[in-house]
Amino acid sequence: MNPRLAFIFGRALPLGIFSFLVAIQGELLLSGVRAAVQVGVNQAAALYLINRGLTLAFFTFIVVIYVFRGRPAATNHRFLPVAAAMVGSFILLFIWLVPGSARSTDASILAISDLLLSWGVFIALFSLSYLRNRFSITAEARGLVTTGPYSVVRHPIYLGELMSGLGLLLPTILSAHILVFLIFVGAQLLRMRFEEAVLRRAYPEYEAYARHTARLIPFVF
Repeated sequence: MNPRLAFIFGRALPLGIFSFLVAIQGELLLSGVRAAVQVGVNQAAALYLINRGLTLAFFTFIVVIYVFRGRPAATNHRFLPVAAAMVGSFILLFIWLVPGSARSTDASILAISDLLLSWGVFIALFSLSYLRNRFSITAEARGLVTTGPYSVVRHPIYLGELMSGLGLLLPTILSAHILVFLIFVGAQLLRMRFEEAVLRRAYPEYEAYARHTARLIPFVF
């Protein structure tokens, strides 16, 4: 991929999308607060406000990182790694374009959905606080982080994103939305492989770190 396209897909496009998402999440949070002031806060409303607040913080953090981060030590801007990064990062934003079943009204399903969303975004945000300006959408190496959540799994942000993605789609999962979720999971797994290859190339010590740290799920994978 030429430098101009690498800049567009690796920096400009993600920065624009995440800035837009900050505005959307801010408006949703503000609307939720207004509704809570008018009618009170029940458990569902509280979880909604928590989800919106965490998501707003996550996207805002990413925007700040993209503005101030430095040059990478190594990259892989070939077509497949970039395509996997774009699909993994943004496919769930377009879920409304895919016909799905009616949203479940089962209270237990909705509660699990909200909890997965909240915990997933929290894990991603907590992990981002350790990764900081080393974060990237495409496969790039800006430093090796092995502390905090990265001492437990090698890709804690993806773990959080997969949890929140499942939470988002759970109420309509028995439909074509399950195919979207499987594509999302596949793209994230590809991203992990490409990113690990870049980190191995840039940091020889990554090999030892990878040997004693699970990729995504402790003691399992």
